[in-house]
Amino acid sequence: MPIRNAPSAVPTTLRFIGGRLAHRLRGPTAGPRVDFRARVERALGTLGDAVLRCDWLRVDADTPPWLDSGLSLADGRAVTLMADGVIQASPALDVAFAAKVGLWFRIGDGELAKIIGDACTLYVENGGSLRFTAKPPGEFANRLGAFEADIPRGGMRGGFEVAVIQWRDDPVPALEAAAGHDAALFGPALKRLQAPVQPPAGWHYLWRLGDGEIFTAAPHRDGELACCTKADVGILQFPVDRPLTEASRIGWSWCVEQLPSKLPEHIEPTHDYLSMAVEFDNGLDLTWMWSAALPVDTIFQCPLAWWKDRETHWVVRSGSQQLGRWLDERRSLADDYRKAIGGPLPSRITGVWLIANSVFQRGEGRCRYRDIALEDSEGRWPIRS
Repeated sequence: MPIRNAPSAVPTTLRFIGGRLAHRLRGPTAGPRVDFRARVERALGTLGDAVLRCDWLRVDADTPPWLDSGLSLADGRAVTLMADGVIQASPALDVAFAAKVGLWFRIGDGELAKIIGDACTLYVENGGSLRFTAKPPGEFANRLGAFEADIPRGGMRGGFEVAVIQWRDDPVPALEAAAGHDAALFGPALKRLQAPVQPPAGWHYLWRLGDGEIFTAAPHRDGELACCTKADVGILQFPVDRPLTEASRIGWSWCVEQLPSKLPEHIEPTHDYLSMAVEFDNGLDLTWMWSAALPVDTIFQCPLAWWKDRETHWVVRSGSQQLGRWLDERRSLADDYRKAIGGPLPSRITGVWLIANSVFQRGEGRCRYRDIALEDSEGRWPIRS
């Protein structure tokens, strides 16, 4: 039988509730920006005919799946999306997420995508109707935007105010001028267009959670990956295809500088963490995480819907005493699979993942990775950009 040894959820739940209520007494920490729409329109009003049109719509938490904006985007059109607001999963406890976590869109029959940050520009490749949905990450059944039938929706409040800005020509000069008028609003969109934050070569974000700006190749450090998550979530994947044998190992070095949670991470509202993971050909994955407070060798199922049937966590580091130091890890995949998951061993290893979550408590996590590699009896297989 696999090991399941997570502590009771009750103490952590009570600590979380107490902390969030204290936050509420000091005033809400998440909410829309003042005069967002007026500021956008003032800046656009200075650009003359560079703006083809700007349309506004509201995407609420209770909006039916895939709200049709009424806009048809032409092939090759440059479009900037700007969004403001939050979705409140629990207003009483101030649990909320911003557009960069939960504002998704589709163009025509294309695949779903998530807005990058709260202001980004895209070039339409295949035109069509523009649709939106406000949805927590991880609830889609496929890349075309179908929803998982067994994950209930509802109980959330709030929404996003979205500006859809279509540019007549090259958006760069227009965004430069708009940023000169209001750098706080338009500066991020300009920066993302001129110098987009890309994942390291060979890695990609898990479509289910959407693209982001969490993981980068560390500057001036060959082969080192940097991670910074702020009220965000992302899974970075590196595809592999190796047999799972008794000799299979994974090794890596990491320097965790800040953990995104101060509470044990084994319940949903505190499930903010940093980890390394391996995916197998049976659709399951095993993650080795650094916990703020759970003891080393604590093993537990992911507490989140959909993931609870697919993901198992193993605490390999705990606490804050070793933060800021480079530490080496090496794990036996077959042994850890038997202890943590149980059942017949999968046949193959299909991916290496880096996971960073800071959605629930909206904190910050920072980490660096290097020397990631799979090993078996046939040799060593570096996972690198």
